Amino acid sequence: MTLRYLTAGESHGKALMGILEGFPSNIPITEKYIALQLKRRRLVPGRSSRQKIETDNFEIISGLYKGKTTGAPIGLLIHNKKTNSALSQSASPMPGHADFSAMLKYDISQSALIRERASARETCIRVALGSFALRFIALLGINITSKVTNLASIDLTKNKKSIMSKIEEARKKGDTLGGVFEIKVENLPIGLGSHNQWDEKISADIGRQLLSLNAVKGIEIGEGFKLADMTGSNSLDSFELKNNKIQRTSNIAGGIEGGITNGQDIIIHCAIKAVPGIKKGITSINLKTGAKEIICSETSDTTAVFAGAVIAEYLIALEIARHILKKFGGDSFDEIKDRLLLWNKQISKKLRKS
Repeated sequence: MTLRYLTAGESHGKALMGILEGFPSNIPITEKYIALQLKRRRLVPGRSSRQKIETDNFEIISGLYKGKTTGAPIGLLIHNKKTNSALSQSASPMPGHADFSAMLKYDISQSALIRERASARETCIRVALGSFALRFIALLGINITSKVTNLASIDLTKNKKSIMSKIEEARKKGDTLGGVFEIKVENLPIGLGSHNQWDEKISADIGRQLLSLNAVKGIEIGEGFKLADMTGSNSLDSFELKNNKIQRTSNIAGGIEGGITNGQDIIIHCAIKAVPGIKKGITSINLKTGAKEIICSETSDTTAVFAGAVIAEYLIALEIARHILKKFGGDSFDEIKDRLLLWNKQISKKLRKS
């Protein structure tokens, strides 16, 4: 069975629901650990005032017993504190959101019905499910970290002092900001993914996960778009024999070659567009009457780039966990761990030259 997940629920509905299927047994995880991951998503720069209302209290329905996973489907509920008994009847779609296309696709005249499900609030339950995956791979020695490298064209690797002032300036103007974040995955085994079929490439699977994250409009692995300006001889990670072990001289590829992990760190950058829901309002057209309408948002974040960076860690963790299970098999943690350790030992032996 492959690892897969499913979510349901709306931004201001009763609750968000999630199911994680195919997850191994005997992985220790506490409710405190899951709560900490959800807190990371909530308490980052640029969030809206709603994050002060929603505490993301969750309920584990199944798949966990006495602090360990059972191998059964994991079921989670996160109840919303801020709920709407009646939604806006407006037929005006918000530009940049799913409203326009989805209203026509599903023959729905209420834009709020679309926006409620398309909202980034849904990522809350994905972080909860991804917490299990993050815990699993961490126990295998695999580490995932993130950082924001750019906010509205400000290089944060060189200038971090202007972060809050830039966000506050946009908030006061009723506008929003985009940016770029980086994900790093360390200590991965060689051999996750495959070159044999298009849908087995781990790079493609990572891309699918990240593009499912609201507002992500661009992804690059390794040097990414810079490779377009580089010659072939300057864009390859050469080999060298160092301390009697075959190693790479660089990591331009970002840890993936031919759709397969090569043992180096996976490095990914994602471009996040500015959130479409803006307080100062934007012009739209009522799809029923054709009348012009100004749409304003009081609940959107000023920027989603910091939240996006955190959420992306859990999406990547889910994909890494899926590929670990696909490569090594097994139903319980110790079984999988033993197989991974044996594999790494065999690979290390092959790379050593006396």
